[in-house]
This record gives sequence, C-alpha cells and structure tokens, in this order.
Amino acid sequence: MDQGCNRVNTVSKIHSVAERKRPAAQGASEDRREEERRLMERAKSGDGSAFDEMTRRYSEKAYSVAYQMLASHDDARDLVQDAFLEVFRTLERFNTQYRFSTWLYRILINKCINYRKREARRRMYSFSDYGGRNGGAGKQFLVSNLPSSEKNPHEVLENAELKRSIMAALDTLSERHRTVVVLFDLEGLSHRQIAEILQCPEGTVMSRLHHGRLKLKRVLSKRLAGYLDL
Repeated sequence: MDQGCNRVNTVSKIHSVAERKRPAAQGASEDRREEERRLMERAKSGDGSAFDEMTRRYSEKAYSVAYQMLASHDDARDLVQDAFLEVFRTLERFNTQYRFSTWLYRILINKCINYRKREARRRMYSFSDYGGRNGGAGKQFLVSNLPSSEKNPHEVLENAELKRSIMAALDTLSERHRTVVVLFDLEGLSHRQIAEILQCPEGTVMSRLHHGRLKLKRVLSKRLAGYLDL
C-alpha cells in the first residue's frame, strides 16, 4: 500500500474513536433525562443543591469541550465558569423539556468561538506561538483519545509527532468546522445533539463534518510526509 493511502488510513483512525466511544443508544436514557428535568425544575424554584448537582454532572464534560476548542487549561476553566454562571443567571428562561446539556454547550461553544475570535484579532497568533505559550500541553490533551500502540521508543516518537500534527491541523479549521469535529469526533456527540446545540439542520452538521475532515486529511498528509512511515 502506498504512503498516501496509509496516511489517509491513519487519519481515519481519529474518526473511528468517536464511534467506539459513542454508546449504542445515543444520548442519555429517558430515566436520566427525567431525573435531570426534575433537578432543573427544583433549581428554577431556588434549590441551590439541585443546580450544584447539575454542575457536578457536567463540569468535567464542559471543561473537555472548552479545552478541545481552546487548548489552554486556564482559558477553558474560565470560560466553563462563565458558562455555568450565565446558565444560573438565566435559569428562569430554561425550558425543562429540553436537554440541560444542549443549553449549556450552546452557551459554552459560543463563548469559546467569541474568545478565539477576540484572541485572533488581538494577537494574530500563529500556531507555533500559541503552542509555545501553552508548553504544548494542549496538543497532548486534544488527541489523548487516539488509540495507543506504543511498543518501543521509535513508535513513541512517531506517536508524539502524530499528535502534534493533528493539533496543528485542527487549528487550521474554520470555527464552524472545528466546532463540529471537536463535538463529533473528539467528544462523541451525535449529529442530532450537535444540530440542537448549534441550532442548525443535521444536514448542515454532516456537511461541516465532511468538509472539516477533508481539510484535516489534506493538512495532515502534508505535515506527516517525511516524518512517519504510515
């Protein structure tokens, strides 16, 4: 098999991670949704412990989404906190017939996108500068779900280069493509869940995912050429 085909096959492994992570039954069970609906009804009535419980359930997942979008521990923590505060301030507007996660992620994603746009205008940073400021930590976290086949030092080095290349490639995507790739391929959300979060048709989500993956493959093929024997 030629190198080009091998590179494409390697990139395809990234997309299969979400499929292995995604449960057979998409989304939360009806029992869990009903339990969370009751919690949010209590929270809207002023029960702080109910909102604390929802925060506990979703803080880790929200942080993961923010970190995948921003590649910065501090920025992710700050925006997650801002998102939960906004949710709390607008509790009276929340319709408990809908998923709490959809509402939270919509607020969080918008904050992440707006933050990235502000940073881009303010700093006009390159990927290399950004990676240097964060010590490379974001690169490792972003693709931590990649299948690991590290068996010797040579393979370890190859895997590290692959992770750096994936992070760099992801950073070249537009906000709309990056968001869908992060939510679907890295966070394991369904097309329907993403459509609800972004308030767009499922077909739009699928189209953005398709074009985002194509660009990732093109960028990765160039970046990995000459580095890895894929």
